[in-house]
Amino acid sequence: MYAPAAGVQAGMVATPWDAGGPELVGREADLAQLTDVISGVCAGTARTFIVAGDAGVGKSALVSRACASAPPEALILRGGALPLASVDVPFLALRSAFRAAASGGQALLPPDMSGDARPDLLVQIDEWLTGQSRLRPVFLVIDDLHWADQSTLDVLMYVLAGPSDRPLGVIGTVRSNEIRQGGGLHQWLTDIRRLPRVRVHPLGPLDRPDTEAQLSGLLGVPAHQSLVNEVFTRSAGNPYLNLLLVTGLEAGARNLPPGFPPDLKSAVLRSWRGLSAGARELTQIMALGGRAAAAMELSAVAGSAVEADGVRPLLRSAVESGLVDLAPDGTYWFHHPIIAEALEQGLDAGERRRWHSAFATFYERQFDDDTPPEAGLVVSLADHYYAAGRTADAYRWSLTAAGLASANGALSDAVRLLRRSLQLRDALPSEMERPRELWNRLRAAAREAGALLTELEAIDGLLACIDATAEPLEVSHLMVRRMHLQFSTGQTFLPMADIREAVRLSAAAPDSWQHALALAELVHASMWHDEPAHEAQSRQALALAREAGNHLALSYALTAAAIVANLASRSAESRNLAAEGALEAVQARDFWAYVHATYWTANAQGPWTSEEYAVLLRRARQVMMEQGAPHTYIAKIAADEAASYLAVGEWRQCRAALRIALSFDPGPMGEVSVRLTAARLAQLQGRNVDAGIHLDRADELNHVNQENSARLNLDFDAVRAEVLVAAGRPKLAFAAAMAGATAPGPPPTMCEWLLPLAARALADQAQLARDVGHPTVELLVAAKELEERFPGVLHEPPGQSAFYFRQVAAFELLYSTELGRVRNQPGSAAAWAQTADAFRTAHLPWEEAYACRRGVEALLLQGHHRSPKAAELLRRGLTLAADLEAAPIRVALERLAAQARIPVAPVTPGRQPHEARLPGLTPREQDILEHVMAGRTYGEIARGLMISEKTVSSHISNLLRKTGAANRVDLARLASGEKPVSHGRITRGSA
Repeated sequence: MYAPAAGVQAGMVATPWDAGGPELVGREADLAQLTDVISGVCAGTARTFIVAGDAGVGKSALVSRACASAPPEALILRGGALPLASVDVPFLALRSAFRAAASGGQALLPPDMSGDARPDLLVQIDEWLTGQSRLRPVFLVIDDLHWADQSTLDVLMYVLAGPSDRPLGVIGTVRSNEIRQGGGLHQWLTDIRRLPRVRVHPLGPLDRPDTEAQLSGLLGVPAHQSLVNEVFTRSAGNPYLNLLLVTGLEAGARNLPPGFPPDLKSAVLRSWRGLSAGARELTQIMALGGRAAAAMELSAVAGSAVEADGVRPLLRSAVESGLVDLAPDGTYWFHHPIIAEALEQGLDAGERRRWHSAFATFYERQFDDDTPPEAGLVVSLADHYYAAGRTADAYRWSLTAAGLASANGALSDAVRLLRRSLQLRDALPSEMERPRELWNRLRAAAREAGALLTELEAIDGLLACIDATAEPLEVSHLMVRRMHLQFSTGQTFLPMADIREAVRLSAAAPDSWQHALALAELVHASMWHDEPAHEAQSRQALALAREAGNHLALSYALTAAAIVANLASRSAESRNLAAEGALEAVQARDFWAYVHATYWTANAQGPWTSEEYAVLLRRARQVMMEQGAPHTYIAKIAADEAASYLAVGEWRQCRAALRIALSFDPGPMGEVSVRLTAARLAQLQGRNVDAGIHLDRADELNHVNQENSARLNLDFDAVRAEVLVAAGRPKLAFAAAMAGATAPGPPPTMCEWLLPLAARALADQAQLARDVGHPTVELLVAAKELEERFPGVLHEPPGQSAFYFRQVAAFELLYSTELGRVRNQPGSAAAWAQTADAFRTAHLPWEEAYACRRGVEALLLQGHHRSPKAAELLRRGLTLAADLEAAPIRVALERLAAQARIPVAPVTPGRQPHEARLPGLTPREQDILEHVMAGRTYGEIARGLMISEKTVSSHISNLLRKTGAANRVDLARLASGEKPVSHGRITRGSA
């Protein structure tokens, strides 16, 4: 992915420009702005674009990729400044840029820049660039302007202030932290910003999804979320640091190894080693502090290790080196957090304990009884005591810090500190806090943070502490919540034994909200295990919850009632009940309940394979974001939103929703859904290797195999079958589809695809067998057995919308037509066209495009090369494939078009008068002429222009009369500038 950029962070290793154009990740918007500048220069306008950002952020990679988009005739002059210390070479960057032009024997050799700088050289360089720009677009690209000498900056200033009407572009890169207030580079940048057509573009680090994308590319497989979290925390999204951190890791690595890779440590500490001994020691102490600090604080902590009067000068030298930043509030911290980590690891264990203890002592002295302590400071105090090995102090302050962190929304800190408190308490038997109290606090913090595995750990800890006989209601409630968490982390799938035990325990208080909750979830679990969902139980749960007035129980009871109503085909009632359940979940701040209710609201509205479903999930996601819900739940909704958008062909919306899901750690079930949808998107667009990798990652996350995956509310088997059939492995695809179709329990998600995919896998095998002359008897028998066992496709229970059953009808046609392809039935072209039309009505464009492809194949195999239907179906499929970026279908159709010599040129009606193909034609005739040139049939032209075929025929007759063309072929040739073929009559005496 990213090659090492030209240097990293101030003092990090500088590497040469990689002109080869390294792979970019997540720079689409930045790249678009720079390529727009390049296009403007090629159009004849001088433009300037300076990319500013931290070292290693990818400035040179961005520029290199953008320059690759310039036209071949453009002259690209590349040069770079160097960090020379003992010599001063005027115009060094320009010399290196012009050297290639001089050695290439250009018509105009660049000016002689040997010797000292001289005033007339500015004019000579500018005139030479102007001369070159008269021949072709010229781009002067200078990397690392922060190292450029003043003479180079002066020349560039003169060039930038030159004429605007020349195709001359200046592109540069500069490190943001090298731009010192009041320095020469700062003044130069300030001055050029005043010039027209100059843009200084900040380039920030990668966000988390782009960091994940880069790591996945480097490793060759989707990166584990735990690894992404570690790398992103340490690198803050710097692409070069990402590269150094994972260099040498195995593809499936879940975590970074301890310590620092040697190359990374060398890069990070280069400038630190250039500081004075006092500055080095002071910055190491500051690194151990773990947070921004004022000079006074560092002086107090360091004590005699650093002269009191010398702290500020030492910090100033660190700032000047680019190692440390001075914040507006007067505190100091490292320019990049990984510098602090590297410096901390340079201290031995004894030194670390000494300075951690010093920081803890200093912080505790800052507290008094009148001023509430600042939460972040208390968290740091607890961490310092823990790192110093002072167990009792660490335990006491960890509990205090956890409470403050929770109150201030720092939930991850609260969870971390409470888990530590549980660990430390075992070494402090005299402490008063009971384990149950700590488990309860941890559970509450984990629930607010969306830390599902930690919350599950806390519930298991609580269940071990509580006597079910003495507290049946509490245990019942915990068992229901444990069931939800085990489901969400992929451990169990709503076990009936557990929920029945929860109902039994809560029946000790039959009027309690806990009993209402348990009954509601018994209804829910029964539905998934294909057991009757008793309406009486749902009514009882709803009545109990309403009577108890408990928002949590009421949310689940309303959703249970919605499930029953949905299964009974009472869609409007189901939608209203589930929507009310979602509102109650917000009141209870239970986002598992909110997600649960949202899905059933959407299910009652229509199938997940609809844009309306996707929009409803998007709105629910926005509500959760407004409510401050944990990202774990937002990610799950976003992942399923993506799946819905993908089904209806809105793949860009799909990709955007996947990006939202991955903006933070999506959690176990969120990532499974993300991977399945990503696998399907990749397969549909022809990236089969990526699809297989995503699918393998989903399997790994969910710990399932083909025998039990259909029991989950996920689309493992259908996606697996799609990926395998696209990869040319039809036998395995058939097995995957049948695993989903024959598994016990209710039909899985994407059940409608399973039997058509099984039939397609058989058809692919039969087609291959016929191509090589092998018998197809076994495949014909398998097709017959498949059809006898499954006369129709699988689908959701009755009660779905009419729109859903239009989709089912389309899949029925697909199933039947694929079985016909196994048998090589004659007349299949009409069936494929009918299937394509059915999928158009069902708003499933991927399947429509596929049916178009098969229809064209059938027509051409039947010898209908000149059939208007073949041309129409082919162009229809190509239009869909282009919009969907469905490369496999597009390539297949383009190949068929070439074989059948069917023109597929795009039609561009409505040309301007000066662009008219032929003079003397009306605008309508010009439009029709464009369609004729593209080889359209009368019917296609009529539908495209929304006129009758009779009107089309009349216009074409007029075109033939006006142009003297003998037919439509001659007319197209004439309009394209070719000489028409003579069609004169043969007379006596003719040769």
